Amino acid sequence: MFKNDTSVFDKINKYLAKKGHEMFLSIYLKDYNGNNIYVRFDFVSKLSVYKIVWVDLNFFDEKHIEDYVNIQMVTKYLSMKIVEKLTEEEYENKYALDDEILGDRVEVLTYFKGTHEYIFDRFLPLDWEFLVDPLAMIFSYLPRSMEVFLNEIFAKYDHLEDSYNYMKPVKFDLLKGDAKKVFKPQIIERGKKYYEAGKVSFLEKLDNRYIAIVDGTEPYLVIIEEVDDEHVLMWCNCKYSTFCKHLYAVILAIRNEKFNNFYKVKYIGKEESLLDKVTIGNFYLCFGVDDDKLLLVTSEGAIFPAFIMNKNKCVFEVIEDDDECSLSSYIKELSNK
Repeated sequence: MFKNDTSVFDKINKYLAKKGHEMFLSIYLKDYNGNNIYVRFDFVSKLSVYKIVWVDLNFFDEKHIEDYVNIQMVTKYLSMKIVEKLTEEEYENKYALDDEILGDRVEVLTYFKGTHEYIFDRFLPLDWEFLVDPLAMIFSYLPRSMEVFLNEIFAKYDHLEDSYNYMKPVKFDLLKGDAKKVFKPQIIERGKKYYEAGKVSFLEKLDNRYIAIVDGTEPYLVIIEEVDDEHVLMWCNCKYSTFCKHLYAVILAIRNEKFNNFYKVKYIGKEESLLDKVTIGNFYLCFGVDDDKLLLVTSEGAIFPAFIMNKNKCVFEVIEDDDECSLSSYIKELSNK
């Protein structure tokens, strides 16, 4: 099960065995939303009680295991319910692996009538309903922060897969891939109209990220990041909670090489050393002005308006303008008022 981290799990299991724990079920959230969580459902024969154990492997020190292993007793009623649900199953190994999903693997082992594996990527399959109640009951004993994992794991049952898949890396060839694998037909049609109407007003590639502004009812920020050779991460700040028309319009602009670089501005509102002034890359992306404010894009992927003037002094310097020097001219006029 834990092929890459056998020594870590062996040490945790050995530590718990010394405390009289017998493991009946284990759950491993492997690189799930960047987290690695190990959970056990154990029986302690000396006390005749069941206990839930969990370890956050992202913050774990093998030399001080006792400080990182969390143990909580389970009520007798819920213990019996968990055991009852798990012993009802006709045991056989089950796998639902999806090579289009990057990370987000769940590995469940049961130790009733031998060892059996249930391994799936991101979402619990609909035909594995026998795991719903045990997982829900076990997670009820974990910290509230871990509910987000359980909600996502159960997304197929709540019909929320699209909203969880959004903001995750998707297997997609940005230049030649079939958009129908990711976008709904009506979204493709709307995105095409946006592109043809020239709504993608700014588009630039910086390192492995495409950053764009799409003009709609308001300017929308789109970021498409190449995670690796096969996967991309696509995001838009509109209210649509899945892959939207703005994203598809930007994909068409990328494929047709319709790039239009952002303005680049540097904040000079404070005293800077010579080293600060010559540092390359110390700038904001700008896509225009709103009266006395610059419309900026931060490195974190947010839009915010920033005042051009402070105490009658200009606090921004244009370091990359368009061919007509329109932004520099606007700032100069504002400064001379």
